[in-house]
Amino acid sequence: MSQVLETHQRLKHLKNLICSALVWACGVLMKRKSYGSDFRMTYPRSIFSLWLLSQALAFHALNAVEPLQVNGRNIMTANGQVMSMRGMNFGGWLMMETWIPSLEMEWHDHLPRLAQEAGLLDAYMSALEAVGEFMPDEDDQGRFTPMAYTHLEYINKVHAKLKSMASAGDYERYMALYEKEPSVFAARDMVELLTQRFGEGGNARFWNAFHDQWITERDFQLAKAHGFNFVRIPFWYHWFESDDRPYHYHDYGFSYLDKAIAWAERHDLYVMLDFHGAPGGQSPWDHTGALSEIGFFTSPENQRRTASLWKAIAQRYRDQPVVWAYDLLNEPFSARNTQEWARAHDTLYDAIREVDPETIIVMEDGYKLEFEPWSQDGFFPQPKVMQWEQIVYSLHFYSGADPLFSDEKGLADHLKRSKEVLRLAEMVQERHQVPVYFGEFSTMGNHANDIEGMRHFLTLFNQKGYHWSPWTWKYVDDDQEGTIWGLYQFNRPWPRTPNIHRDSLESLLELVSLLHMDHFSVQKPYAKVLQECLAQPIQAAR
Repeated sequence: MSQVLETHQRLKHLKNLICSALVWACGVLMKRKSYGSDFRMTYPRSIFSLWLLSQALAFHALNAVEPLQVNGRNIMTANGQVMSMRGMNFGGWLMMETWIPSLEMEWHDHLPRLAQEAGLLDAYMSALEAVGEFMPDEDDQGRFTPMAYTHLEYINKVHAKLKSMASAGDYERYMALYEKEPSVFAARDMVELLTQRFGEGGNARFWNAFHDQWITERDFQLAKAHGFNFVRIPFWYHWFESDDRPYHYHDYGFSYLDKAIAWAERHDLYVMLDFHGAPGGQSPWDHTGALSEIGFFTSPENQRRTASLWKAIAQRYRDQPVVWAYDLLNEPFSARNTQEWARAHDTLYDAIREVDPETIIVMEDGYKLEFEPWSQDGFFPQPKVMQWEQIVYSLHFYSGADPLFSDEKGLADHLKRSKEVLRLAEMVQERHQVPVYFGEFSTMGNHANDIEGMRHFLTLFNQKGYHWSPWTWKYVDDDQEGTIWGLYQFNRPWPRTPNIHRDSLESLLELVSLLHMDHFSVQKPYAKVLQECLAQPIQAAR
């Protein structure tokens, strides 16, 4: 990490020295100009001084961000330069996903922990196997559904099966623990539990410490040093408004976005703002801030709240070129069809365009293109029909050991998966004539096959003129399973994954203090692939 930073700092220092030298030379010439001397000597010297000053300003702006715009299938600067947006997600920061910093066990790890304490772990695992995998996004035939069942319905099935397999005493002991210490399913549960245990002040201390540690200016500096030209920042509505007082915005969330944008500008990076967790939940997953909530698309009020917050954000940042795009909704899976998806997105689009007619807007399918009939017929509406301008369509995917995309050794067949991913991207771009952006993706494992898979995907995207940002920047691999979930990972065994029901606030803050970048190391094989792919030539999409 220090080597990457040192190289970047040397280059930036050299740039500043050259710029300063040009300005100094300009000043010397201007001071030496004699207004009483021959005009033939004075005039050329003045012109040369102005030329030197223009070169200094141009050199200083060489790597500075410029306003971007959509032009057909491409993203370009105002002077017509084709851009290849190659970024990284700053996941887990302003939208907490507990598994990323390992600050609480996910429910599917917490319940076995309780079962072990109650003395019936074997019975619990047998019950879990009998009920089957938790798959709320598919029905029994593997077809799309906004939410087949909630996590609580699933857990109740497991408990019913467990009751029939364990002794009455063990089962009662387990259920007593479960009722006393329910799982922390998502960020909202964490906020509620911290507040219940430590009061508003303790809750604030925890979140302030976490937000001040997980991402700092150093992360932006490192991202630039690696060669990324933007970062995608996921955020949660809760840091801007409370459910008790909707439409009344507080400074907390804005203060962190202000810092992020200032840091990005200082290090010549663009920022994409990503609405990751909307009121009501736009998908059944925990990265909306609440698990098993899909009330966004069925509630006009939740859509109005989201639109109003977007309008406030756009009004605040509309004149800052460093904010190159607004990602309207992360993975809006729970829209039942294109029409429902389009109505909600149109509401958000119109709210932004009231105050910001120019910043690029990103819209995601929410994995719809992985399901029939959309995988063949397409999902996105035509931008011209919707009267949408300056938009980018975005896809997410994760390429792991899926039975459909695995080889005979059980390893993920990333080449096979890439053909399907490419087919979908080409379909989207051909039909809608807009830029395509892969906003989240990963091969997840750190096996050589998976590292090579990332090289394959990134090279394909660059060749096709697609834009991209892998998931994610930092990760605490608490069980040492081996992964590329984070480009930077905690560089020694994680002391412990806490139990927020039991741990003191001070012990939680002690763990949070370890989340600064000082305690993380770059994953070198993955970083090498990224470095190679970030340096690949820019290709216009055709």
